[in-house]
Amino acid sequence: MYLGALLQAGRGSESAQDAKPSPDVPAPGLYLCVDGGGTAVKVVVMNQHGEVGRAVGPPCNVKSAGGPQNALSTILQTTWRALQDLPGSLLFPVDRVTPEPIHLHLFQRVWLGLAGVLHQADIDAVREVASRAFGFAEDDARLRITNDGHLLAAPSVLLPCIESTIVLVAGTGSGMDVGLDLVGVSGGWGYLLGDEGSAYCVGRLAIRRLMTAADARLSFSLANPSSKPAPLLPLFSALLIHLRASDPAHLIDKAYTIHSDPASSTFAERETERKLWIAEGARLVFSYAFEDSDADDESRAMARSILEEAIGPLVETTLTLIGDRSVVDPSKGALFLGGGLWNSEGYLRMLTTSLAAKQVAFAKVGIVKSAAEEGARALVALDKDT
Repeated sequence: MYLGALLQAGRGSESAQDAKPSPDVPAPGLYLCVDGGGTAVKVVVMNQHGEVGRAVGPPCNVKSAGGPQNALSTILQTTWRALQDLPGSLLFPVDRVTPEPIHLHLFQRVWLGLAGVLHQADIDAVREVASRAFGFAEDDARLRITNDGHLLAAPSVLLPCIESTIVLVAGTGSGMDVGLDLVGVSGGWGYLLGDEGSAYCVGRLAIRRLMTAADARLSFSLANPSSKPAPLLPLFSALLIHLRASDPAHLIDKAYTIHSDPASSTFAERETERKLWIAEGARLVFSYAFEDSDADDESRAMARSILEEAIGPLVETTLTLIGDRSVVDPSKGALFLGGGLWNSEGYLRMLTTSLAAKQVAFAKVGIVKSAAEEGARALVALDKDT
C-alpha cells in the first residue's frame, strides 16, 4: 500500500497518544527502534555515541501475526539479538530462545513502528503488552507506538531548517509523530484497496497489460481466421517465463491458485505468497525500462508506460497533501521516500519530473534506507535537544 503523510515541524512536542512521562529511571543510555513490517521486523539498538546493534526477524504485522502478544514475542526475540550485536556489549551473551520481558530499564526511549497499527485502539492494545515487556509505565511518553510508516519521517527531527515533511511510501507506510505534528494522511489501505506505486502494483499492472495484449491477439484471430496476429512483445513473453506460466491462460490460473501448501500455512501466509508472486513481475519491468540495454524499443516503451501509470497516484497523493500551500510550502519542506523501488534512479526521476511538471519542488528529497536506524537516531536527538 502507499500512504502519503503530511507533517509539520513541532520539535519538543510529544505524540498525542502519549501521556505525561513517568519519573526517570536508571538506564544505560540505549535507544530502541523497531520497524515491524509485514515481511520482516528490523530492530536497531543505538547508544548515545551512535553505535548500533541490528537484528532482523520474522514478520510482525500486528493484525496478521495474531495480535499484539505474538507481535511482541517476535520483537523481543529480535531485540535480544540486536543487543548482542551492539559493539562492545558484554551484557547479553546468552541467546534468548524464549523471549523474555526486558525489565532492566535498558532503554531511555523505545519506538515501536508496527504494520497493522492504524487506530488509537490498536495503539492502546500494543501499549498494554509493550509497557510490560520493556519495563515502562503505560503512560510513559518515552514508549512510542505508531504505524511502521511513521518511522520514515524521523530524519526531519535532524533538519531544523525544514518546516514540513511529506512521507511517501511505495509499498507500505503511514505518517509520523516523533517531534512532529501529524496534520494529514492519504492512503495506506493495504494491497487489496491501495498499494499504488509498489512492486505489487507494478507487477499487477504488467500482468494486466499482458492480458490485454493477449485478448487483442485472440480477438484479431477470431475476426481474421486466415491471418496470424502479431507476436507478444518480448517484455510480455519474458514476463510469462519469469512468473512461471506457460501461456496467458495459465497466468490467470496461477493468479487465483493457492501459492503455498494450505495444510501447512495460514490464510494470511498464503495471501502473502500470492502478493509476492505478483510483485516478482516488477523486477522484469524495471529491467526493461531502465537497465537492459538490449531491450527492444516497444518493450522499453511499454515498461516505462507501466511505471508511469504506477507512479501517477503517488504524484496525486503528494499534491493532495500539499493542497493550496497555505500549510505546506514544498520549497521549505522535505519529501522522504520509503520502499525499495526508490533505489531505482529512473523511477525516482519519474516522480520528481512529474512533480516538477506540477510546479512542485521540495527543498530536500531523501530516500530512507533504514527506517529503524533513522528512528533510533531521532530518539537520541530528542534527548540531546532537551
